[in-house]
Amino acid sequence: MYQVHLNDEARQALHRRAHAPGVRPRTRDRLDMVRLSDAGWRVPQIARHLGVGEATVRQWIKTFVARGFVALRDQPPAGRPSRLIPAIREAVRQELAKGDRTWTAAQLAEWIEQQFGVRVSAAHLRRFRQRWQLSWKRTPRSVKHKQKPDEVAAKKKELEALEKRGIRA
Repeated sequence: MYQVHLNDEARQALHRRAHAPGVRPRTRDRLDMVRLSDAGWRVPQIARHLGVGEATVRQWIKTFVARGFVALRDQPPAGRPSRLIPAIREAVRQELAKGDRTWTAAQLAEWIEQQFGVRVSAAHLRRFRQRWQLSWKRTPRSVKHKQKPDEVAAKKKELEALEKRGIRA
């Protein structure tokens, strides 16, 4: 039978860990498994309550009994850490906040490479955009913002003169 019996000190430690700021949801679920087991709940009840399999509950209770609270924490993600460190993220956020131009993901990737020497693909930046809660303006489909008003006026007059002569543009 998989049952946990905690003393008062361990219960307080469990409560502190479960309510600590920044505790991950999966870790909190594991701590809840231990808490509910200590409260007398059976494995099938805990599994139904938390929406996980009974084997999962058994595994985490067994792990807790063998190795304690430390074994319940999430392990750091596997793989190499991202090259897009928080300093780069903040610089991108500030550059986008200026609002003096529109950016495509490819242009932003090029800017990051020029400023920080970190090469990143546009597709990779698009994936990070939502995670970083960033938004950038879509590049306009027209070139109206690049037109020079005096040249536009001169070309309009030229077009009107051509139309008066009967020549279609």
